[in-house]
Amino acid sequence: MRKIIYNYYFLCLFFIVSVFLFILFNTVIFSAVDMDYWARLLQGNAFFQLGTILKTDIFSYTPTHKWLDHEWGASIIFSLIQNIFGYIGVLFFKTILVFFIFFFLYKTIRLYKKENNFLFNLLYFLLIVLAMPTITQSWIRCHLFTFLFFSVSIFILERVRLSKNYKLLYMLPVIMLFWVNIHGGCVSLLGLLFIYFIGELLNKKENKHFLYVLLLSFFVMFINPYGVDYVKFIFMATTMERPFVTEWISPFAHPNKLFLIEFKVLYLINLLLLICSIKKFKLDYTKYILLIVCAYLSFKYIKNTPFFIITSAVFLYDELLNVLEFIIKKIKINLDPRNVFVLLSCIVIIFSLCNLILNINYLYYPNLSMQPVDVVNFISKKDLKGNILAPFDMGSYIIYKLFPNNLIYMDGRYEEVYYNETKNLLDNFYNVKENWDEILRQNYKHDYIIVPTNALVNDYLVKRNDYKRIYSDSYNILYINKSLKYEEKEVHYESTFGYTSNPFKTSVKFIGYKNKIQKDK
Repeated sequence: MRKIIYNYYFLCLFFIVSVFLFILFNTVIFSAVDMDYWARLLQGNAFFQLGTILKTDIFSYTPTHKWLDHEWGASIIFSLIQNIFGYIGVLFFKTILVFFIFFFLYKTIRLYKKENNFLFNLLYFLLIVLAMPTITQSWIRCHLFTFLFFSVSIFILERVRLSKNYKLLYMLPVIMLFWVNIHGGCVSLLGLLFIYFIGELLNKKENKHFLYVLLLSFFVMFINPYGVDYVKFIFMATTMERPFVTEWISPFAHPNKLFLIEFKVLYLINLLLLICSIKKFKLDYTKYILLIVCAYLSFKYIKNTPFFIITSAVFLYDELLNVLEFIIKKIKINLDPRNVFVLLSCIVIIFSLCNLILNINYLYYPNLSMQPVDVVNFISKKDLKGNILAPFDMGSYIIYKLFPNNLIYMDGRYEEVYYNETKNLLDNFYNVKENWDEILRQNYKHDYIIVPTNALVNDYLVKRNDYKRIYSDSYNILYINKSLKYEEKEVHYESTFGYTSNPFKTSVKFIGYKNKIQKDK
């Protein structure tokens, strides 16, 4: 008996270590800092310096509205971890968040699957890690909290369905209290509860408690720093079209056919399993409605791709396991699954550790290849003060490094702060659409313009007599308004950045801006 228990816990440990290290490996290797992370740090830093969050924008020279920040809680968490534990702390925090997403998936599967197929579980979860690159192969982002809370919610809902202990459902409004103040993806909890209410109604089972908790969770959403405006904003933002933002297009509409290929393969496999698993008798409506809705959401937007992978990991587990067992029987493999599991786990652990050791610098130097590092350094060294027009995904890095000497046209906070017209003018300018130069005719002055080196608008700007080039590197070109009378010759710099030791240093201090941030622009 002791030997059996020992073997079980030994395999459990191997399973946990294998998955954790594989997630950590992905986190460290794919360490390109997200474009909007800097705005998150600024909001968090403002809270710790002022004792309050920013509710009006002080970083832009364009018209803005009340800052309805649906990620303010995540900003405080990120800022706290960044300031105390630094870059390595952020990497490990992200790894822990992702790991617990998988932990609750595993716990949900175990509610129905008493035996523990370690070999299949390891293969299964490694496959899921690879199939969710928007989570595992990206920088830490606020939506990680949404997918964690989503996984926890499914675990609670399935446990309630199995145990009939409806008191457990009332944990969900408590989760909503945190969720609504961390990320706007909290609306997915309302969607989950509505699906379970309808599904259990069709299953002819007790369903009124799902409706009660749905209503209670909805009213909990109003407990936030912005009140009713915040709730209205979240529902508006959820349905808002963003055609020029990559994560808001369909993964299957991306011009690069290999984009998210791991997700696409597993998506199609799961879709096939879903279709084949639908039975005429004893149909679990809750399960299939949830899978179909998540399949649709994942097909519609890149941002939603983890929803279908998460739900199918739970509800199509048996179907995929049956396929694997059928294949094994057909090819007549006669191996001890435990020995194969240990061998595979060792390979995963050794692979992850070796890659982490070989790329040890990644633990100390975040990848800044997505940021306008060199042009910002040039502006800082030359002490070029004034308004900067730049692509919106560069904005938050610019203000993190250059505020208050420089203000931006806009940044990735988009609908949280800016009007639609502001974004439309920017898109028309950088995509050289009709009336592309209308943005230059507005009643605010652009002192500097940053343009990606390969952007078509460069061919149009060089023909104008109101701007001239003063700097270029491998990634960006900087133009200055000629009214500023800059006499120096153009500088060209061969970019070598990629990994920098201290990119999170900032001189932004919010003390002294307390009166200004209390007023609407």
